[in-house]
Amino acid sequence: MMHKIFKTLLAVAVATITFCAEAETETVNGIKWIYSVKDGKASLERGGCLDPAIPKSTSGAITIPSTLGGYPVTSIGGGAFWGCSSLTSVTIPNSVMSIGDRAFYDCSSLTSVTIPNSVTSIGRSAFGGCSSLTSVMIPNSVTSIGIAAFDGCLSLASVTIPNSVTSIEDGAFCGCESLTGVTIPDGVTSIGFCAFKGCKSLTSVTIPDSVTNIGDYAFSDCRSLTSVTIPNSVTSIGKKAFRDCRSLTSVTIPNSVTSIGDEAFRDCSSLTSVTIPNSVTSIGDEAFRDCSSLTSVTIPNSVTSIGGGAFGGCSSLTSVTIPNSVMSIGDWAFFDCSSLTSVTIPDSVTSIGDGAFSRCKGLADLDGFIIIRGVLYGYCGEGKEVLIPNSITSIGDGAFMDCSFLTGVMIPDSVTSIGDLAFWGCSSLTSVTIPNSVTSIGMRAFGGCEGLADPDGFIIIRGVLYDYCGEGKEVLIPNSVTSIGDRAFAFCSSLTGVTIPNSVTSIRERAFSECGELTIFTDKGNADRLRKMLENAGANVKEIIEQKAKEQK
Repeated sequence: MMHKIFKTLLAVAVATITFCAEAETETVNGIKWIYSVKDGKASLERGGCLDPAIPKSTSGAITIPSTLGGYPVTSIGGGAFWGCSSLTSVTIPNSVMSIGDRAFYDCSSLTSVTIPNSVTSIGRSAFGGCSSLTSVMIPNSVTSIGIAAFDGCLSLASVTIPNSVTSIEDGAFCGCESLTGVTIPDGVTSIGFCAFKGCKSLTSVTIPDSVTNIGDYAFSDCRSLTSVTIPNSVTSIGKKAFRDCRSLTSVTIPNSVTSIGDEAFRDCSSLTSVTIPNSVTSIGDEAFRDCSSLTSVTIPNSVTSIGGGAFGGCSSLTSVTIPNSVMSIGDWAFFDCSSLTSVTIPDSVTSIGDGAFSRCKGLADLDGFIIIRGVLYGYCGEGKEVLIPNSITSIGDGAFMDCSFLTGVMIPDSVTSIGDLAFWGCSSLTSVTIPNSVTSIGMRAFGGCEGLADPDGFIIIRGVLYDYCGEGKEVLIPNSVTSIGDRAFAFCSSLTGVTIPNSVTSIRERAFSECGELTIFTDKGNADRLRKMLENAGANVKEIIEQKAKEQK
């Protein structure tokens, strides 16, 4: 079965396979073979349309002849055995030097294949979808294993990669769910994108000193992987390289690594400790997110930035010391680190992202407020009515998110801004006092606050329509609205018509995202101005109908 990330290869295959107009045939051992000849060498070919090089009904064990028409068979062409689902084993003669793209693709009953020392290259998806293939020995003559060469070989339990191989291409063993162990030879310099993604039985892997790069998703979803040794030669760990390696308990990152990619170790729920060397300058977004067993982490002096959500959801993390080298802490960097009781933030940090310490209950004061440098990052109290203290200058993103018990909030004059999603999902909130000092209110700050909605389901604050909680298919926006906020009507899939009055002077981006096709009604003479705003907001507009206000429905 081909994995989603490589599905496009199938479409490419149909477009790129060349059908030989001058194909020849010869019957050997009762099998009719289709081949072409060039420069005195024979190559197995597809016979036209989607016919393989042999009758598709051929079953059991076969041996590819070493000569056809008196010419040596030196290559197995692209898709030569594609879809020969009844073949169980194939012996390839020593005359063959290359196995083409998708040569044995979707040979679902193929359990064994003998690849001779004469073969130097294995093409893209050569054995992709061979779900019954149990073992493969790749000879020392092979220097490259093509993209997705063994992708989706669900039964492949063992594979020998020789020292002659210098690169393991993208998706080479992706989805080989039965593969338990693999030794990567010293000649390999890079492990490609998704090379071992989804090898769920893989328990250990040895990466040699020759490897300099571990590609994106390289070992993602290897759920049985308990240990991995990353050598000093590796300079970068790709995005999601070890994501969802749920059995991985510890990892040592060598001094050669300068960057840890986004989500590199996300969802490694058994990871208890990690050593980050002084060579690392940046920790990617969500690099260790939801590593729920991680109890401690040392961030070295070389790190200048901690990415958004880098340690979000590390619920066992008790303390963290941020060095003087760090200048910025990304949005949601330590979100939901519920066991975090202390954090040291040096003066070098000039930027702390929204929600960086939201839901860090251990950092909350006696009233349940998480306050760092005058920013309210979260509320962990149980009070239904809340008076925000005067020490607060800003309410961060998601500070009160999902506090469904909250009924009232009083915001002091010291506050100048309210972040995105600040009160999102506070469904019981019926009153909120916003002082004139507040000059900025973020995206959907009051989204889902049904208690603040008017009888028609609109949540309108200071002339901005922040959310629509109604169920009408056609809605009439009131004249009190001057701006339609970002995602105000997002995912209102049943909405078919909207009446927008002249009072609306701005429509934010994505205001009508995922709403389907809309008919817009407006006052006469307002259509051109409104059309431009809707286009900028990405709305899917069927038509704009101008009519007098008294005719609006």
